[in-house]
Parts: sequence; C-alpha cells; structure tokens
Amino acid sequence: MTHHDLRHLFATRCIESGVDIPTVSRWLGHADGGTLAMKTYGHLRDEHSALQAAKVRF
Repeated sequence: MTHHDLRHLFATRCIESGVDIPTVSRWLGHADGGTLAMKTYGHLRDEHSALQAAKVRF
C-alpha cells in the first residue's frame, strides 16, 4: 500500500462517513474548494451506495 493509496482511502472513508467535500478538500491541502476532491474521491463503494439509496423515501 502506497502513500497515495492511504490518502485515497482516507478521503473516501471521510466522505462516506459524512464529512463534507470542502472540509475533506481542505484537509488534503487542496485550494480549489473541493472540485478536485469531488472528481477524485467523490465516488462511492457499492455497499455504501446501496445503504444511502435505502435511506431515500418517496
């Protein structure tokens, strides 16, 4: 596991845990307000995505 892998894991877990993108972006040292973080780390794992979809009510 590389430094890059750990950084990616950290950002993904923060986002999945509910930390907002601008905050994660600042923690990672990005100066763009979250644009790069959203493009790079904004994906969700299938399990997390399914749990979030189950929360939606109509």
